[in-house]
Amino acid sequence: MYQALYRKYRPKTFDDVAGQDVIIRTLKNAVINNKISHAYLFAGPRGCGKTSIAKIFAKLVNCQNSVDGMPCNKCVCCTQTNEQNMDVIEMDAASNNGVDEIREINNKVNLVPSLGKYKIYIIDEVHMLTIGAFNALLKTLEEPPSHVIFILATTDPHKVPVTILSRCQRFDLKKIPVENIYNRLKYICDNENIKIEEKAIWEIARLGDGGLRDAIGILDQVVSYATDMVTLEDVHEVNGTISQEDVFNLMKNVVENNLTNVINTITKYNNKGKSIIKITEEIILFFRNAILANTTTLEDKDIYQKINKHFSTEEMLNYINILNESLLDMKKFSNPKMILELAFIKILNKSNYKIEDKLITQQPIETKIIAQEINYGEKLSKNIAVEVKKGNIEENKNISGEINKRGNDSELLDKLNRFVEIRVNNTLSKFSKKDTIELKKSLNKVMDYVMDENYNIYATMVLDGELKAVSDEYLIFSYKTEHLSNLFNENIVNIENLINLVFNKPYKVVAVDSEKWDIIKENFNSKKQKYEYQKEIYSIDEILNKLNVEPVDDIKSLFGEIVEYN
Repeated sequence: MYQALYRKYRPKTFDDVAGQDVIIRTLKNAVINNKISHAYLFAGPRGCGKTSIAKIFAKLVNCQNSVDGMPCNKCVCCTQTNEQNMDVIEMDAASNNGVDEIREINNKVNLVPSLGKYKIYIIDEVHMLTIGAFNALLKTLEEPPSHVIFILATTDPHKVPVTILSRCQRFDLKKIPVENIYNRLKYICDNENIKIEEKAIWEIARLGDGGLRDAIGILDQVVSYATDMVTLEDVHEVNGTISQEDVFNLMKNVVENNLTNVINTITKYNNKGKSIIKITEEIILFFRNAILANTTTLEDKDIYQKINKHFSTEEMLNYINILNESLLDMKKFSNPKMILELAFIKILNKSNYKIEDKLITQQPIETKIIAQEINYGEKLSKNIAVEVKKGNIEENKNISGEINKRGNDSELLDKLNRFVEIRVNNTLSKFSKKDTIELKKSLNKVMDYVMDENYNIYATMVLDGELKAVSDEYLIFSYKTEHLSNLFNENIVNIENLINLVFNKPYKVVAVDSEKWDIIKENFNSKKQKYEYQKEIYSIDEILNKLNVEPVDDIKSLFGEIVEYN
């Protein structure tokens, strides 16, 4: 039967272990100087060699003819496999994590070794033990017989009780450097007569992300996929990633402000089975490399320098933040492709602002530029409209701006506050906790309209807020600032149309800022205020007409008008 490469090439001596030189030297010296501790803890990321080092160390301490910290590989203890050796007991704590398993160990620790000097207990994934199991292990670990050594391995040392940690010699294994992984992969390829491009080996080493086992696993898959010579393209096909050159071609569409090509490219990758999460990570890496291109030696340095001509370091750092926040959302949301598309909409939107800033500073002529920034990363929506006329910039009217200007217009303020108050009151008078929970779960259906040219802006506004309360007729949304809640309220008519489409029900909506909501919530929970259904006496249209504010309803406001200049 075929044996996987990572099993076939598992380290059998300390010389085979890659990238853990300090730990190997320490363990060798401990054996040479006969300073062997009764308990060790190996902590580190997956695939970095924890269990392999534990097994090699177990063989070394029982070797009858070790030389300079190396097993002889000739004595009985060295020639027996771990399965045959009764002095080495391995236990996987992930599947044997109870008190009974540890008690069984405690009952057997007093038995002397069969062949070697020590009886070694290797407990893998020790953090999976229950509290009771840790307590059962504690006393034995503190005062074990002189012939017993415990070796604990874990990827999550912070989950191991400090009482256990303090009784072990702790070794923190690091991620294996790319060069070490490359050397090991090169050795395996030469040994197995695998035809592979040099670039492909380096790419596999990088994709291993510090884990040699993961890298060897990718190599095994790629060899099965390729028909003859393993190429760089084969590596990316199997791993669901894209090359840095592919990222560069994608970024050229951003430079050209071509959203259609960006969306089509993402769709193409998604249809080919590429991992959207991995693609996002590759794009983040691309911007990181572009920022460092002028200060460090990088492969494919030319493509990074080409991108540096179009984006400043500050802009690329902003793009990294956008993509990083999107990456976090992808792991919670069932449609990562849409999250990446939205991230690029924002990136393109920021690029539009860069063009507009140049126009404002370079052309003090009569030019009208309308733009809207949709901030998915911070989940804040802002409508911005500026008019450049003979060098003067004037803000467009909206509820937030106009109310600030008309602070003495008490009648207008009273009407707006009364409108919001009635809708909040009517919602809470028939508040349904069950409906609130269910509607919150279904709210992601609004994402289907983010790319719709008629509802994209309003879908964004809804998603940027937080649904707080639901009745059979009303919805209350909360926003971080008063400006954002006013922005929502000035677009209520269109938002209600969207909600009606999504849920097939004519809900009425209203928004308040988070500070107001905290007060409303406190009054509701403490029953300080009684909420009774009231008839609406004002409409938001009436307030908007008096303010002369028009709701945003033009798709151009998403990206701004395209203005060419020489």
